[in-house]
Amino acid sequence: MAVAVARHARVRARTYQALERISQSAGGTEDLDTFLPRLLRVMLEATSAVDSVTLLLREGDVLRARASVGLEELVASGFFVRVGEGFAGRIAAERRPMALRSAATSPQVKSGVFRRQGTRGLYGIPLMQGEEALGVAMMGSRTAFDFSNEDKLLFGAMVSRATALILQAQLAAGERRAREHAERTLERLREQESRTARLQEVTASLSQALTTAQVAHVVVEKAVRALGAAGGSLGLLSEDGRWFDMLEATGYAEAETRDWKHFPEDSPGMYRDVVRTGAPRFYESLEAVLADYPHWRGHPEVEDYGAFVCLPLRVESRVIGAIGLSFRRRHPFPPDERAWMGVVAGQCAQALERGRLYDAERRARTATQEALSRLDAIMETVPVGLGFWDTELRYVRLNEHLARMNGVPPQEHMGKSVREVIPRVAAQIEPVLHRVLETGQPVMDVELSGETPARPGVRCHWLASYYPVQDADGTISGLGVVVMDISEQKRAEEHLRRTAEFRERFMSIVSHDLRNPLNAILLSANALLRSEDLGERHVKGARRIIASAERMKRMISDLLDFARGRLGGGIPISPRALELTALCREVVEELEAGRPGREVELEVEGDLQGEWDADRLSQLLINLGKNALDYSPEESRVRFSLHGENGFVRLEVHNEGPPIPPERLGSIFEPFRRFSEEAQSPTSTSGLGLGLYIVQQIVLAHGGSVSVRSTQEEGTTFTVRLPRHGAGTGLH
Repeated sequence: MAVAVARHARVRARTYQALERISQSAGGTEDLDTFLPRLLRVMLEATSAVDSVTLLLREGDVLRARASVGLEELVASGFFVRVGEGFAGRIAAERRPMALRSAATSPQVKSGVFRRQGTRGLYGIPLMQGEEALGVAMMGSRTAFDFSNEDKLLFGAMVSRATALILQAQLAAGERRAREHAERTLERLREQESRTARLQEVTASLSQALTTAQVAHVVVEKAVRALGAAGGSLGLLSEDGRWFDMLEATGYAEAETRDWKHFPEDSPGMYRDVVRTGAPRFYESLEAVLADYPHWRGHPEVEDYGAFVCLPLRVESRVIGAIGLSFRRRHPFPPDERAWMGVVAGQCAQALERGRLYDAERRARTATQEALSRLDAIMETVPVGLGFWDTELRYVRLNEHLARMNGVPPQEHMGKSVREVIPRVAAQIEPVLHRVLETGQPVMDVELSGETPARPGVRCHWLASYYPVQDADGTISGLGVVVMDISEQKRAEEHLRRTAEFRERFMSIVSHDLRNPLNAILLSANALLRSEDLGERHVKGARRIIASAERMKRMISDLLDFARGRLGGGIPISPRALELTALCREVVEELEAGRPGREVELEVEGDLQGEWDADRLSQLLINLGKNALDYSPEESRVRFSLHGENGFVRLEVHNEGPPIPPERLGSIFEPFRRFSEEAQSPTSTSGLGLGLYIVQQIVLAHGGSVSVRSTQEEGTTFTVRLPRHGAGTGLH
C-alpha cells in the first residue's frame, strides 16, 4: 500500500507539473500556430517512451493535421482524414480513446509517415467539447508497442487541459477576427460614405454641365480628384472613330500635353487599347506600365508617376473615349476601388454623351434656323410657286407667288386643305398628293388646268412637281410642290400648233391639186416627143419639160408623204410577201443608170423573206442610195448590204463621204433639212429636204428602226432594221 500510495503521489506530481507546463506553454498567445507546437512538445517531454505527439483538428467532416512534434512531415504534407475513416477518424466518430500495437503495419493508419518512421504503439484521444469531438490527439512510440496506464492517464489529463486552451484560443481568435472584420467593415463603410459623397458631388456638377466642353471640365476637375489621382486627362473619339481629341487635362505641364491635343486613334497607348477592348487598364507601378509601353520611357508625364489607370467611357455597347489617371506613388487597386472607378467613369460617360447630344441638338437647331432663313429668302425671290403640306394634306407654308396663283392670301391657306382653298382644281391635285404620300416617290411635271379665285372664268395652266419631305430617318413629315404658271406658253403652243397644222394642210392641198396640171404637162410633153414633125430644137425643149416635170412630181410626192406623215397618222403601207434581194438589185441598177460612172455594190447574206410594202421599200432604198451618192466623192463606191437575222432583216447603206458633224446627227431625220451646204458635200443636190424624213416614216410604218453613224475613219452608214412581219395596221 505504501508503494501504491507513493506511486500515486508521483503520478499526481507528474500530472500537476505537466498541466502547469501546458498552461505556461500557451504564454497568453491566441495564435494556435504559435502555441500548439510548444504544447505538443511539453506533452512529449512529460510522457515516457513517446517519440511523437500529433494534433488533428476538425474542419467540418474532415480531420486535418494541424501540429506535430516528431512527425512534422505529416503537417507539411497537409494530411487529412475524414471522420469515421482510419484510426483518427474512428476516434473522432466514436468519441473514445483507442490504441494500436503496430501502427506501421496497421491498415487503419492512412498516412505513410507512420510506416516510414516505424511507429509501433499509437494511442489517440478525442478532444471533446460536450458531445462534439473538436479533434484528435495522438502519441506514438517507435520502441514500445503499448503505453503504461500512467502515461495514458497523464496524456488524457494533458489533452483535456489542451482542449480547454485550444477552445480558449479559438474563441479569442474568433473574437479577434470578428473585431478586425468589424473594423474593416466600418472602414469600408466610411470609405463607401466618402466615395458616395464624392460621387454625389461629381454627379451634381455633371448634372449642371450642358455642353461637351463643360462636362469635360467637370470630369477632369471633379472626377479625377474624386478618384484620388494626381493627374488626369479626358480623350474622346471623333465621330468617324479615327482621332482622339484631348478635351481636358490636369496635373501635367502644358509642354507635356502639347502633342496630345489631337492624335490618331491607332497611336500606341492606353487610350487606343482601352477603346478597342472596352476593358479598363490598371498599372500598380511604373515598371508595369513601361513593360507594356516601353516607348514611354524617358517621358516626364509618365516617369514622374508611380501608378496608372485608364478607364473606358462606355455608352451602352459603344466606347466613346477614355479617362487617364496618374498616381504619384505605387498604388494597389483592390476590387472595390476598381468597381468604384468604373461607376464614376460610367457617370462621366453618360454625361458626355448627353453633352454630345446637346451640342448636336444645338447645332441642328442653329442649322435649322439658318436653313429656314435661307428657305424664306428663296421662297420669296424665286419666280415660281412653292408650297408645303403636312401629312394630313393641309397647308403649312407657301410663298407669295403661289398665293397669287391661287388668288388667296398666304395666311388664309394655313391649316386648310387644297379643296378648301382652290376647290375647282382639287380633284386633279389630291390624287397626286396621296400617291406621293403612299409611295414616298416624287411625281414630276404634272400639267394642271382649271380656274382659281385669282382669275375667275379664265382657264389657266400650270406645271407642278410634287415631292415628299423626309426626316433624317426617312420618315415622311410632309409634302412639297413647285408650281409654274404656263398659261402663256400653252396659248403660244396652241397658236403655233394651229399655224403648223394650217401650213401642213395647205401644203397637202396644194401638192394634191398640183398633180393634175403636172400630169397634163407630162402627157403633152410626151405627145410632142412622139410627133414626127417636131424639130431637134423642140425635142430638146420637150425633154427638159419632161425632166423638170418629173422632178416636180417627185417633190409633190414627197410633200404628200410629208403631209400624210404629219396629218394622216403616218405613211400608208400595203404589206405582202416579198423577197428583198430582187427589189434591192433593181434599185441598185436604177441608181447606176441614173449616175453613169458611179459604182454601187450589193452584198446579200441570209434569209431575206418577209412581209413588206414593195413600193415603199423601193422608195426607201432609192432615197438612201441617192443620199449616199450625193454626199460622197465621184470616185468612191456606195455599198448596199442585206443581212437576214432572227425575226429581222438588217439593211445598211454605206458611203465614204465626209462625216456628218456630230451636232447634226440628232436632227438628220427632221423634215426640210438639207445638209449639202452645211456638210459641204462635193455634189450639189436639189429637193425639199424630205428624203430622210420619208425614209424614217416608211421604216416606222413597218415597225422597224433606222439609225446613222458617221466618222472620219469609217465614213457614213445608215442602218435600217425591219421586222419580217410588219405592224399590221398599214399606218404609222
